[in-house]
Amino acid sequence: MWIAKPGDKIVVSRTAVTPSKKLSRRDFKVIEEDVNIYSRMLGDVLPHASRNIIESYYRLKNEKYRELRSMYPNIPSHYIHGLCQDAVERVSSLRRNKARQYSREIFDELVKYLDLGKRGLRGRRIKKYFWRRSWEIARHQVDLEMMEGKLVPRINSVNLWLVDDHVWKPVNPTKININGVENIFFTSVAINTHRGWVHIDLEHSKEFYKLLARGFKPNSHTKIKLDRRNRRVFFHLSLEKEVEIYRPENIKPVMLMRTQ
Repeated sequence: MWIAKPGDKIVVSRTAVTPSKKLSRRDFKVIEEDVNIYSRMLGDVLPHASRNIIESYYRLKNEKYRELRSMYPNIPSHYIHGLCQDAVERVSSLRRNKARQYSREIFDELVKYLDLGKRGLRGRRIKKYFWRRSWEIARHQVDLEMMEGKLVPRINSVNLWLVDDHVWKPVNPTKININGVENIFFTSVAINTHRGWVHIDLEHSKEFYKLLARGFKPNSHTKIKLDRRNRRVFFHLSLEKEVEIYRPENIKPVMLMRTQ
């Protein structure tokens, strides 16, 4: 397990939700068709990734890319890259959450079967041992259920993953300087769809401006979600910043007294 030390530099990520202005019926229909195609592809890929317990983006892309390109030749090819990342994250999340749920149940059953109670679990090593064994049994049970097809990630909501500048890009970005840090600012973006590029005007939120002021820079990864009621889309823009870990100095202890 990697632990950051003072002096190390790490990349911190934040997400800003930015709504778009109201779209024309044609543009919104085109994006809605892309989201529907993406949802169908996700439904085709998830059972395969779940049965084979694929948690590697590169493995899933190598196994399903050609098949999806032959089934959906009109969509941009880099949609499949974002789709594979989305599917792998859903499989990993389901496997982790179910194992956590099963491990709690198995731990309680072991404690009840061995009649340990609170006194028997006072030892730190004993408690840690039972938790570790419960986790191993739970992971094995989850893997069996996933390979048999009993556990498959549900698709409750779909966000269209746009992972690089082949599928989306800022329109006429301008370079700005905030507190000595160079950054880019844009008010509209273009999305590559099965019917060509669609231009969308944005209405940036206060959160986006605050992150820019703190030195965060937009990267090439974003997600979009449809707002069918208002005929617009929500952009989940990802921003990054490189920070350096420091060691706090000159710490003065303070004793708080409670007065009656």
